[in-house]
Order: sequence, then structure tokens, then C-alpha cells
Amino acid sequence: MLIIDEVHNVLTGPVNKQRQFLNVLKYLGNDLQIPLVGLGTKEALRAIQADSQLANRFEPAALPPWQLNQEFQMLLVSFEQVLPLRKASRLADEQMARQLLMLSEGSLGELSVLLTSAAVYAVQSGAERIDEKVLAAIDWVPPSERRRRAERLV
Repeated sequence: MLIIDEVHNVLTGPVNKQRQFLNVLKYLGNDLQIPLVGLGTKEALRAIQADSQLANRFEPAALPPWQLNQEFQMLLVSFEQVLPLRKASRLADEQMARQLLMLSEGSLGELSVLLTSAAVYAVQSGAERIDEKVLAAIDWVPPSERRRRAERLV
């Protein structure tokens, strides 16, 4: 199985490069006989759907936002295990998990960037853990608010 992340980035290149990428996907699926999994935004789906041959090879599936539950808390435990902090952050504790879910709006990518930013700040500040003070200090703006701000600029 070949997993291709950020498929939507194909749309950033010129049209001829987009076509080349889509043709490579067809080649991989046909000649190598391996299953392909493409991950990305709605734009990625549009790129795949633009080619009728590829559209038949990929079945769209949406990942729902994370919810405040045991699975999310286990995800936070996994993050905490790989963060280079000297002190326990207790990310999976209900209050902290609730705050992280709110700030990330349930998006795994947002959560990853949020925790990375918070960990960097925690190390640089000497806190060596992620807590409410660290989250406040990094001035994180949730994605929906960033979109609203961007729309006001246009």
C-alpha cells in the first residue's frame, strides 16, 4: 500500500505538472498493482475527480473531527510520549484535553502544529511542560478564526 499525503498540493503547480502527477498515480496503480491511499483536503478530492480514470480508483472518505473521548485522550498520550519535554504535561487530563480539542477544532493537523508550537515555547521558556500558561502564551488562533480573519482582508 502506498499512502500519499497532501494530495491537494498537486494543485499548486502548473497544469502540465498536475497532469504528470495524476498520470504517475495511474501508473503506480496499474503497473505496480499496489493499493493507493490519497490524503488531503477537499481540493485533493477535486483534483482526483477531475480525471475520470482516477475518480474510479479512489473512493472518497471523510475523516470526522476528533471528539472528546477516550480515543482522543489516547492520541494525546501518544503525542506526549514523543514531545521532548522534561516534565509531564498530562495532556490527556480532561480539562487539558478539552482545551486542546477546542483550540485544534478536532483537526489532527492543527493539534500537531499546536502541540509542536507549545512544546517549542515550553522548552525555550524553561517551563518544560505544556500547561494552560504555555497555551495562553503562544497566542494560538483556531483555524476557523484564522479563516474569518483572512476573509476580512479580502
